[in-house]
Amino acid sequence: MKFVCISDVHIKEPEDLATTLFLAFLRSPQTKESQIIFLLGDIFDLLVGGHQEYFEKHSVVFEELIGLIQAGKKIVQFEGNHDFHFKKLVKMILAEKGIPEQNWSYKHKPLVLDINGNRTLFAHGDEIEIENINYKIYKTFIRSLLIKVLANHIVPFHVVDNIGKNASKKSRERNVKSYSDMSNNHVKDKFRRSFLFAQKKYKVRDVICGHSHCLDNYNKNGLYLNNGFFPGTRTFTFFNGFEYSQVLIDQLVD
Repeated sequence: MKFVCISDVHIKEPEDLATTLFLAFLRSPQTKESQIIFLLGDIFDLLVGGHQEYFEKHSVVFEELIGLIQAGKKIVQFEGNHDFHFKKLVKMILAEKGIPEQNWSYKHKPLVLDINGNRTLFAHGDEIEIENINYKIYKTFIRSLLIKVLANHIVPFHVVDNIGKNASKKSRERNVKSYSDMSNNHVKDKFRRSFLFAQKKYKVRDVICGHSHCLDNYNKNGLYLNNGFFPGTRTFTFFNGFEYSQVLIDQLVD
């Protein structure tokens, strides 16, 4: 089995750099060669709830994903802390295109798979992060059933959009020192410790995730891979059926 993994693209607008780079990833030789595309959260900087307006706003991205599914690939999509509670949107897209739901799998929680005999954890990364109590409280709130019901059934799109933009802005301001430096050794070391914690908690050898925004390839009795903040690192993970590699988008787009 061959697959690619990516996270933390943070697409804001239809024609921004993040969108351009993400489309380059989707059209890369490695993605075309893969059977599975793992989207490990925060693909969008703001996508909360199943509002059709998100499909209309980011139609180019969604149509590209649909084309890959129709070409025989499977997408496994994880909630991040910027894009969540949108399973309703995915189901709507699949129903309109007549695509079976198992071809675009939507995950609320981490996933453990056997990769060539090695138990491997796929996750956004905030689920395994240690030493961040305030964030865990915040995450529990935004992922709650109350917020899910409000975002999907009660609050209109423009209100969700405005609230989400303000929350996203405050989150970036709150974490700018910790997460904007893609070579931040403090954050990188913390997520390496989080990797060791995840190995024990989930009984896995390898961990592939995002969230930290720090590019990493760490091997200690198992492998921890993180593509970092994609618009900055322009790097994604590729498994060719035998080994992992971190691939740099060949043609940089400025």
